Amino acid sequence: MSIDYAARFEGLSSDALFVLEYGPDGTGSDTDAPREHIEGLLVVLADWRQALLDGARDDSGDYRRCLDAVREAWLQYSFRWVGGPSLPYPFDLPRAEVAP
Repeated sequence: MSIDYAARFEGLSSDALFVLEYGPDGTGSDTDAPREHIEGLLVVLADWRQALLDGARDDSGDYRRCLDAVREAWLQYSFRWVGGPSLPYPFDLPRAEVAP
C-alpha cells in the first residue's frame, strides 16, 4: 500500500496554524503547537523527497504543491498579527501572471 503523503497537507493554511495555537474558539494558548505541526510536516516532506529521488514515487507535482503549502502557511502565520500589515494571501502570483 502506497503512503498518501499529500493527504497530510490537506487544509494546511496559516488559519489552521492559528487554530492550533489559539483553539477553535480563540481562547487557547499553545504557542508551540503550530511549530510542532510544521516540523512534523517537514519530516514527511523529507521522507517523500527521498522516495522521489529513489524513483519509488512519481508524484513530484504533488510534492511541490505540498512544499509550497508549508512555505505559504508558515510565512503567513509568522508575519500576521492583529493590527499588522495587510498581506496578500497567497504571496504567489496568479498562474496567468507568471512568465513562462
